[in-house]
Amino acid sequence: MESGILMSMTDPLAPQEPQRDTLRDAGAVAPLRRDDFDRDVWCLMGLAVDAADITRAMAEIDDAARTGRKLSFVTPNVNFLVRAAADPAARREILNADLSLVDGAPLVMMAKLLGVPVPSRVAGSDLFEALRRRPGFAGRRLKVFFFGGRDGAAEAAAEALNRERGGLEAVGWLNPGFGDVDAMSSDAVIDEINAAEADFIVVALGAAKGQAWIDRNQGRLTAPVMSHLGAVVDFTAGGVARAPQWVARAGLEWAWRIKEEPSLWKRYYKDGLGLARLVLTGLAPQLGRRRLDAAGEAGADLEAAPAETIIRLSGDLGHRNLAPVREAFRAAAARGKSVRLDFSGAGRVDRAFLGQLLMLEKHLGRAGAQIRISGANRNVAALLAANRMRYAPAQAADVSGADAATARKAAV
Repeated sequence: MESGILMSMTDPLAPQEPQRDTLRDAGAVAPLRRDDFDRDVWCLMGLAVDAADITRAMAEIDDAARTGRKLSFVTPNVNFLVRAAADPAARREILNADLSLVDGAPLVMMAKLLGVPVPSRVAGSDLFEALRRRPGFAGRRLKVFFFGGRDGAAEAAAEALNRERGGLEAVGWLNPGFGDVDAMSSDAVIDEINAAEADFIVVALGAAKGQAWIDRNQGRLTAPVMSHLGAVVDFTAGGVARAPQWVARAGLEWAWRIKEEPSLWKRYYKDGLGLARLVLTGLAPQLGRRRLDAAGEAGADLEAAPAETIIRLSGDLGHRNLAPVREAFRAAAARGKSVRLDFSGAGRVDRAFLGQLLMLEKHLGRAGAQIRISGANRNVAALLAANRMRYAPAQAADVSGADAATARKAAV
């Protein structure tokens, strides 16, 4: 196991507020979220994705580094989509991320077809380069730790960053060698990473292993920001050339990657077959079911029963009228009990509602609770099925009998 902790050149007295620069002047950034239920999050083929561009992503990273709040982010591409569809554990690890930025031309295309307002593709490598090129905070560079990568790559990437005076400063690197997630999660490994006092951990262990490692260890790591950005280590080290912009714009970055790393063809071939299946079983049934732009009245009445939380939904539930849904789901997540969603009074739903439902699933899953549904009409049931959101039906006895004497009902 090879590693290195580098002395930070950061001025500890430098101001901590972020400054605007030419990479962030495209427009004002909306107020940052306070929790998952504030996110402008949508469901895209069963994945939670944020309607965020690179400017917003940089603002989230800056805020997390400044305040210390935890921010793990993912950049879903076809490989993420295929893994999430096939592996419930992978799906949960991806769902547990705090920010999800759409990468990959096929996902951007599917978002447009389905009315999911993804502003643009945000590749992890593009985001890293944007952070790298800017001046950074007022006199303060974002401190990066590289974890993983091929032999020598993390060390070379750290040296490359520290030859520059851009927005990133490498404070350490660690190549854990071969092993499983358990071996890479030892106290010795975590302590060495924490000793570097990084702001941002760049993980490069292979997509599946890297996301599992982040999900396992985020709470033990002191760095606020972390993401699996495997190719970034090689790009920064100079061992692999990035695709030219015209190749990326044409959606052919996968072909460039195969040219640079021929061994990747097997993964891309497998992902292509998986994508074809998902287009037939998931995308095709959703075509024509776009977002709800009308802002009709919607409701979400919460009943706090002793053993569960009941939420009775009403009206059309779309991106323009989700305030009651956000508040009800936030309250239900805080209770930590299983939730029964009653759709009997609901009409249509869109993918913004499904995005909030995924956030509820995320929080209840951490509490060992689950979602059950009742009264879903044909359109709602079809949309849930197409996105592989498979929630158990509520039992008939549960639907008809709530303990009104002991339940506390609150309209949210």
